[in-house]
Amino acid sequence: MQTSRSLSITFCLAGLALTASTPADAQLKTSFQYAVKTLCTLRGEFGSAMVPGQYRTLINIHNPTEKKIEVARKFALAGSPGDPPGGISVTPYKSFVLGPDQAVAVNCFDIANFFCPINGICVDFIAIDGFLVLNSASELDVVAVYSGAPKAGEVSTLDTEIIPPRKLAKTIPIMGDEPKTDRRIQVEPFKTINP
Repeated sequence: MQTSRSLSITFCLAGLALTASTPADAQLKTSFQYAVKTLCTLRGEFGSAMVPGQYRTLINIHNPTEKKIEVARKFALAGSPGDPPGGISVTPYKSFVLGPDQAVAVNCFDIANFFCPINGICVDFIAIDGFLVLNSASELDVVAVYSGAPKAGEVSTLDTEIIPPRKLAKTIPIMGDEPKTDRRIQVEPFKTINP
C-alpha cells in the first residue's frame, strides 16, 4: 500500500511537471500597449546630446479594475539611426501582476536592473534614454513623472504626462529570469552596446 501511494504521488508530480507552464513557453494575450518615454542620468550625463544636469523618470501604473491584471513589460533603448536592431538594446518581456486598484512605481534604477542580467551580462548605464513598453489585456492608468535639476541643485522642473493606451492585440512571450552573473559592461548614452 505504501509503495502504491508513493508511485501515485510520483506519477502525479511527473504529470504536473509536464503540464506546468515554463518560462520558455509562457505567453500573455494583451489588447493595450503603453510606450513611456524615459530619460535617466545614473552615473553621469548624456554628453553633448542633452543639457548637463540630472534627469529622472518615474512611471506610475495603476489597475483601475476589480480584478487582477497581468502586465508585460520591456525596455527599448534609443539608439542612433543605422544602429543594428536586436542585441541587448531591447529587453525580453517579463511580467508582473497588479491586484485590484493596486498601483506601482517604476523608477530609473528599476529600469537599469532590467538589463542585469541580459544575455549573460549586466549593463552599467551612465544614462538611459528610451521607452518603457507595457502591454496588458485591460486598460491601465499610466502616468510618467519627469524631473530635472542642475548638476548639484534641487529639482528645477517637474512635469507629469498621462500615457494613452494604444489598441494593439498581441500575444507576448514572457521570458523567465536569467542566471545571475558577475560579468559587467559600462555603456555610454547613444552608443551601440557591444558585449
